[in-house]
Amino acid sequence: MIDKKFTVTEESTSKHPHDWGRAMAVAISRLTDLAREAGDPVHDEALIGEELQLFVADTENGVNITMSWTPGEQGTPPAETPARPAEGIAEEDGGSGR
Repeated sequence: MIDKKFTVTEESTSKHPHDWGRAMAVAISRLTDLAREAGDPVHDEALIGEELQLFVADTENGVNITMSWTPGEQGTPPAETPARPAEGIAEEDGGSGR
């Protein structure tokens, strides 16, 4: 993969973090779209294990969510320890958290 940095900004019409999910999801999906447009043969799963940067900027009616991604070398695991499963999710109950 070519060493590039991709940045996308999406708007949320709320200043409350619990309402920002859609804007964040769209921004994250657009990162791989930009990489493909730049000629990199990536798929959405390419973001798994990658570090994404988040910047939240105040606007008059909400916030702008900016996500940035500098793709790592494919097949190279991150130097940091892998993410743990979210608390309350148990394998034996199918991940329902109940």
